[in-house]
Amino acid sequence: MPIGKPVGENKVEPQRKELAPATGSHDFEVIVPKYKLDDVVVNSHTKDEILSAIALRKDSEFVYKVLGFASTHKMSDKFVLNFYGEPGTGKTITAHAVAQAFGKDLLVVDYSQIESKYVGDTPKNLKKVFDFAKETDCVIFFDEADAILSRRVTNMTSATDTSVNQTRSVLLNILNDFSGILIFATNFISNYDPAFMRRIAKHIHFKLPDHDNRVALFKRYIPQALQAGLDLEAYAQAAHGLSAADIENVTLMAAFKAAYKQSTCLSEEDVLREIRNTLVSKQANVKNEYTTTTKVVSKDYVEKQTGMVLE
Repeated sequence: MPIGKPVGENKVEPQRKELAPATGSHDFEVIVPKYKLDDVVVNSHTKDEILSAIALRKDSEFVYKVLGFASTHKMSDKFVLNFYGEPGTGKTITAHAVAQAFGKDLLVVDYSQIESKYVGDTPKNLKKVFDFAKETDCVIFFDEADAILSRRVTNMTSATDTSVNQTRSVLLNILNDFSGILIFATNFISNYDPAFMRRIAKHIHFKLPDHDNRVALFKRYIPQALQAGLDLEAYAQAAHGLSAADIENVTLMAAFKAAYKQSTCLSEEDVLREIRNTLVSKQANVKNEYTTTTKVVSKDYVEKQTGMVLE
């Protein structure tokens, strides 16, 4: 979910550029980034990591040539980042912001766009993505990247297993020669194959917003004209454990509650109620509502219940 307001509203949208796949109908659209770095609301450590990651690309000539690291490290134009963390913490908006920082358009790729039921076609479609990005000089963004970077199958028993491993091998080879800007994002970094971990220049952890971040998010998502009389500090305190996307939704739902009441201002109680409702739903989502119990029974009991004679 995005954090912040869209930028570049006066920009002329680029012409849609489509990529014709080997089989099937997969469209890849290059878009103008909607957000900039100022729109990213994350803790100071994560923000610093993002800025230092951008410096990897912008300062590469200084590091390699001026500082002399060309003599100790192979020079590379490769710029591969991985954003990981809980849903709604700003990974997607940051991908837009990074592309905007480099003055490039963004190619958002979803694994479903390249996956094919025909063995051998998925790797071909994957290669087409990178060829297209090279041709258009755009930033590639793979959301939910664990679908493409997952661990390879070690005990192959079907053509599907073979295809999965083939796709992973093709991507590894592509990354070895890749010289553009590539960003992966995932909620499940533990699913990544270690071979891909080594080919990513920088991994950036996106955490749930801290108190100051939450205050900033409530300021951002509640129109300034409605903030008078509202205790944003209290909201931030109550919203501990919510993501930026959660806070975005909380403020909107409180606004619809105001509309339902035919009110032109937000009710503090409505905002707090929406916060509580969201926290309860998140807790229910991770809590095991149905527990399994094991009952030890005797051999005689089993024989009586099943009519079987046990050895």
